[in-house]
Amino acid sequence: MEKIIGITKARNNIKEIIDSIMDNNEKYIITRDTSPEAAIISYSDYLNFKEIMRQLQAFKQDKALVTAQKQFKEWLSDKGLSSDKIPEKEIERMVRELNVSSENNWKLYD
Repeated sequence: MEKIIGITKARNNIKEIIDSIMDNNEKYIITRDTSPEAAIISYSDYLNFKEIMRQLQAFKQDKALVTAQKQFKEWLSDKGLSSDKIPEKEIERMVRELNVSSENNWKLYD
């Protein structure tokens, strides 16, 4: 369960907040002037969140790699070259060397 608490109250009650997080698995949203500014969660929740974010980033990178490999093969085909003679691992290596990320939506140009 989440509790919303102002920053001043949080600062004055930090021990009780930490105890509540540890004892009851509470989550706190800290506000400043009624705007959410931060969250306080247990360390185990934080570690779980980090792992989920790592997996999401790996998924995005894998997806970007597949897209980049497809674009590379299309580029080769447009140049009249066959990707059939290049092993998949070599195409993957070349694309990885281009430092492909999920934010890079690139196309190969002349």
